Amino acid sequence: MTITWLLLVIMVAVGIIAERRKKERFAFFKALLLLAFLVVLSTLFFIIAIILLYFFSTTVLKMAMGSLFVLYGLIIILAGIFLFVVLKGVARWQPLSNTVLTLIEYYIQWSLIYATIYQIIFDNLLKTLQIVKNVSALTTISSNVVLVAVLSSFIASWLGIILYKFTKEKI
Repeated sequence: MTITWLLLVIMVAVGIIAERRKKERFAFFKALLLLAFLVVLSTLFFIIAIILLYFFSTTVLKMAMGSLFVLYGLIIILAGIFLFVVLKGVARWQPLSNTVLTLIEYYIQWSLIYATIYQIIFDNLLKTLQIVKNVSALTTISSNVVLVAVLSSFIASWLGIILYKFTKEKI
């Protein structure tokens, strides 16, 4: 628990240092809130899409396993388009600066890199060092489920932001 508090203190310190910029105050905090909002929305979108697809797949007699990769990609793209529409609505209420959108992209990239490193450490390094027996199977399974959900939401959020920035001619 002390590492979590240390990380929180470091994040607050970085935020205080970054907020000395007078032009756009609280950009890091705004980006974090908007990203959290996008991830929650896209996670709900994924849950609804998977439930609908499950009910649809029960009516289809034969569903090819090779199509699951394409189907999952399609859900991610649809979630990204949904988030693009949401971002356009948010922009009518609260203008979105290029700085905030870029910070969200950075948060997503950092999180993806961290999640990849985490997965590599716990899937490969711990198995190699034979420490896996100390990690419960439930923790391993739940971390994989969480990774799938979170990584999918980050990709969809990133796609929504890129689409929004493209239409605003920011990229």
